[in-house]
Amino acid sequence: MTAVEQQGVKRVTETGPAGMVFDSAGDGDLHMLFLHGWCGDRSFFAPQFDHFASSYRVIALDLPGHGESRAPAAYTIDGMGAMVALALSRQAPELVSAVIMVDPPPLSKDVWKDFADSLLPGFEGPEPATARRNFVEQMFLPTDDGDLRARIVASMCGAPDDVAIATTKAMAAFDAATILRGCEVPVVVISSAVPTNSSQYLLDVNPAITLGQTVGAGHFLQLEIPEQVNLMIERFLSISLEAAAR
Repeated sequence: MTAVEQQGVKRVTETGPAGMVFDSAGDGDLHMLFLHGWCGDRSFFAPQFDHFASSYRVIALDLPGHGESRAPAAYTIDGMGAMVALALSRQAPELVSAVIMVDPPPLSKDVWKDFADSLLPGFEGPEPATARRNFVEQMFLPTDDGDLRARIVASMCGAPDDVAIATTKAMAAFDAATILRGCEVPVVVISSAVPTNSSQYLLDVNPAITLGQTVGAGHFLQLEIPEQVNLMIERFLSISLEAAAR
């Protein structure tokens, strides 16, 4: 029995028409959609899925080509949850009340170009597994939990090479900053101890953005210190949704 089922909340796993596998649970008028990052899967937001299922309708999915979901013919913006969330806020604003980005990747297209240029030779080279492991390993703090670290590294390095390469290229071509600049719904960025976007950069792009930073965890803060992340999400939602209702 999963944590959410121990709370008496039914968890359902389904496959959508596009071959995307997702879990859902809870009730309520408001829905929370959890979108994992590069080479992750829907389990990467398990603590948040379980925590918020008692108050919201929660959905966690495997993005195309990740986890149990079918790979698409081509990748566009798919790959990192923050970028997909921003794109959704532009393409279907009537469905989005707020955007929560948990330690997002670099949102500057120029930074991402340099990032991709440094990563792709290794991912496309003779030892892609080593290149990807080296990249993933540097996302942790020395104090992060060793067992959790091993599970995350194994999971992310288990994603197909073509998925890792295609999504890296797609993210490098995606202009996240332009969408964030024009985003009209409340946005919060909850950063790790070593954020990839500076506070000043984020405020320059969108002065209305809410900024938060956790203590004592690397990139996978939602798994390492879920109690901090969950409290920040709760506070942000209570403020932003109350303001929207006025």
